Amino acid sequence: MKNCSPSKLILTSFSTRAAADTFLNLGNIDLYSFDYFGDLDLTEFVISSFSLKKQNLDFKTELLFKAIKEFLINNPDKQYNLIYGSDWDHKPELLNELEKIENLKLRGNSAAVISQLNKKETLIDLFQLAKSSGFKTPELFLKAKDLKKIKNKDIKDLIIKPYHSGGGLDLRVINSEKNFDYIFNEKKENFYLQEFIEGESRSCQFAADSTKAEILSFTRELKATNIDQKSENNFKYGGNILIKENEKERKIIRKFINKLTKKYSLQGINGIDYIKNEKGIFFIELNPRFTAAVELLRPIYQEELLNIYFSNQLTTNYLKKYLQQDLAFNIKAIYYAEKDFTVKKDLRDILEEIKKERINKLSSVFDLKIKDLPEIGEHFTAGEPVFTLLFKAENEKNYLEIKDLIFSDFTVYFRKLA
Repeated sequence: MKNCSPSKLILTSFSTRAAADTFLNLGNIDLYSFDYFGDLDLTEFVISSFSLKKQNLDFKTELLFKAIKEFLINNPDKQYNLIYGSDWDHKPELLNELEKIENLKLRGNSAAVISQLNKKETLIDLFQLAKSSGFKTPELFLKAKDLKKIKNKDIKDLIIKPYHSGGGLDLRVINSEKNFDYIFNEKKENFYLQEFIEGESRSCQFAADSTKAEILSFTRELKATNIDQKSENNFKYGGNILIKENEKERKIIRKFINKLTKKYSLQGINGIDYIKNEKGIFFIELNPRFTAAVELLRPIYQEELLNIYFSNQLTTNYLKKYLQQDLAFNIKAIYYAEKDFTVKKDLRDILEEIKKERINKLSSVFDLKIKDLPEIGEHFTAGEPVFTLLFKAENEKNYLEIKDLIFSDFTVYFRKLA
């Protein structure tokens, strides 16, 4: 019963649209979505979609779990698979309950693996494994008494990080010279301090089969401030650009992800975040679940992405195939609301109007798509993600010009609605 084929696949995350686009039409599968947004372009091709936002509910993974469980109870004669994304990797107790449901097969990392990765002692081990593989690592301060070390180290700034974070929403920087013992009193044991590392935010997506790992891709991670300089959050996720990493760094990363996979029995598609600067690469975080950047890989790997979850047999040519690609500037950029407004028109129609008016300036852009579409009548408050732009550009200068042009035109339109 549990070893069912991928014919019926449940996707659940804060936003499932990227995963749905990744797996759409890869084999004869039906897609079911349980997320917060329930985007218009998601509901157009999944069999059914449950949205917390459309239920006027705040995002809580517990509420998604409740909806999934009820759905499975109401369909006892059908077998389903499930692939999860953001926040579920912080809820091993909910994954454990899902694994008990007879007509559901969890794909990717098991509840036991996620439970182990969520332990505080594992955090230290991850950084030790990274260091032994060749990564540089930021200093960690897990307890108030650890702060005494700062006086003996050249550390200018620190990041307050929750043990369970995602999308950079709960991160902020503080100056190391200030008195911040209060953090460990006010935040108690839910937060820790990490040395702030200057440099370029990058990530690596990799496939794992519990014994070995293979690199799928590398991305430069965009923050909201890269998209809009007026953004107040330096860490909020803003998108990705596919890149090719140097051989030296690839060897370090390959060694690390194989150590991780062997020790913690990782499965499915996972990701690691790191910072690159003149000193080398610094390990920052492990994301043991499907990540939003994977949708950029669909043109490269096609059905191989689905096979990673269902055949549990990796091929050794992922990286070779990736490095052979002419990536150009393959971009995913998220537009965040500047002010409160209510959507009055299908954003695809607005993009078409922009393309007609700016045809000369957009002549060098390829595969321009607008995704994560809100429905007409949907309300947004300042700082919320509104839509995602996917496209290919010739170079970074070209990418910035195109992004700024399209986003500024949308901003002008949305200001009229505010």
